[in-house]
Amino acid sequence: MNNNKAPVARKEGSLLIAGLVLSLSSTLSSTAALASTPYEQCLLKQAMEADDKTTMSEIRALCSKTPENEAAAVVADDSDMAREIEESAFDERARGEQQATDNRFVITPHRPNYVLPVSWNSNVNKEPYKDVGEELTSTEIKFQLSLKAPVWEGLWNDYGNVYVAYTNTSWWQAYNSNSAPFRETNHEPEVFAVFPVDYSVFGMDLRAVVAGLSHQSNGRTGSLSRSWNRVYLNFLLEKGNFYMSFKPWYRIPESEKDPNDPNSTDGDDNPDIEKYMGNGELHFGYKLDDHQISMMFRNNLRSSDNKGAVQLDWSFPLSDRFRGYVQYFNGYGESLIDYNASVNRFSIGVMLTDWL
Repeated sequence: MNNNKAPVARKEGSLLIAGLVLSLSSTLSSTAALASTPYEQCLLKQAMEADDKTTMSEIRALCSKTPENEAAAVVADDSDMAREIEESAFDERARGEQQATDNRFVITPHRPNYVLPVSWNSNVNKEPYKDVGEELTSTEIKFQLSLKAPVWEGLWNDYGNVYVAYTNTSWWQAYNSNSAPFRETNHEPEVFAVFPVDYSVFGMDLRAVVAGLSHQSNGRTGSLSRSWNRVYLNFLLEKGNFYMSFKPWYRIPESEKDPNDPNSTDGDDNPDIEKYMGNGELHFGYKLDDHQISMMFRNNLRSSDNKGAVQLDWSFPLSDRFRGYVQYFNGYGESLIDYNASVNRFSIGVMLTDWL
């Protein structure tokens, strides 16, 4: 009787095992179909078909070399590149500044930082230096150091950040055999608030509005002293690789200097500076791959006595840290000592940080 039941039990057991195998195979096939990447599908397929001697490491190595997986990697790389392209120059700088802000060992640039070892002026302004007897050469070194730091984040209802900044621009008579003096150094401390916005203006994206207070002086006394104070707004716009800023300002009035005491530190050293510097400036820029070209334009908008200035800039990569830099300036107000003298200057050197 037991002998008669044994074949039946073995038959039922075989059917049960076959059913389990078919069920497991169906489950693995369904899982393979649901795998999210070609690499995962390959792992499941090889796991089902491989013999007992094949290791998981060999399966991973095999699947990582499949054309489908390599194609998927290319697509992923292309997607990452597309995301990088979509990030605007403004966003890129904002992201970099945020990373720098989080690191107290990193100084955040404000305006461009550069050194121009060859800076040639075809129209040297010698008038201010007659009283001190300085002889000037037409070629000098020009450099600029500009940095900023946040002092208050979330100015109003967690919106807007406040910064302090300092910019030093110097003109050094390094090739002058007569003691190589610093002909002029302009100091400009600022405090300003940045308010990010997202608004369309004339087909461009208005990205931020800046409101600030600026003091600029050359730190000199007597007849060489120059200074002024301004409040300003700065509207930052962009469209693709093109960016623009419109910066109107208002000069804070000063009292008149005593004519009987010209060396006094009280009073206005340069009451007519607005005639030459105007009431604002425009700045245009364009990024072409790793090259940046830009233009600054100022004008007093007076038809009877028109004064102004233009500056052209081109920066290009030299290494991971430095960029080549070519600068051309023509007009009034390149420096405070030259605010009322027309300058025609061509300079070449290296740049550490650009506008964007």
